[in-house]
Amino acid sequence: MARAGSDNTQEWERLVLEFQHKSDRAAAITGAVYLNTHLSRVLECFFIPDERVAQMLLGEESPLGTFGSRIKAVYGLGLISKKEYHDLVIIWHIRNRFIQDLDEGKFDEEEITKLCLKLKIPREVILKEENPTPRRLFVFATAILAQQLMWRANQGEEEKRSPREGFMLVDIEK
Repeated sequence: MARAGSDNTQEWERLVLEFQHKSDRAAAITGAVYLNTHLSRVLECFFIPDERVAQMLLGEESPLGTFGSRIKAVYGLGLISKKEYHDLVIIWHIRNRFIQDLDEGKFDEEEITKLCLKLKIPREVILKEENPTPRRLFVFATAILAQQLMWRANQGEEEKRSPREGFMLVDIEK
């Protein structure tokens, strides 16, 4: 179990370092893709052990194939907290702003800055006297959420669902 925590810390550090050398647009899109992958993993870990079913649900053209649908599903299934859901939705909107902007896009653009300032999770780890940039808020939120989602996926492996047995349309014994 300690190994998973160590792996999560290394992954968090790797993610923060990766963001340092990317443009704002690349960081926003990469961060969202990274979280999308972890959301998929969380869902897959709770699914019954049937790869075909997971692919039918999580594939790109499938019901749970998009970032937005995965965010809603993990929250609707009670696999993440309300605060995590809030910040994932904000990151989804930030990503969409960067995707829609045909230019490079910047975290200091007014609309993106407003979204970054709405992120709740980074406020819990950044000191009050710090004045974090919108980009830093985004990076911290993404890294912390990625770590949390990895932890939730590990939980999912322990709580994996299995198909129900003995389904009867009508209980004839009553």
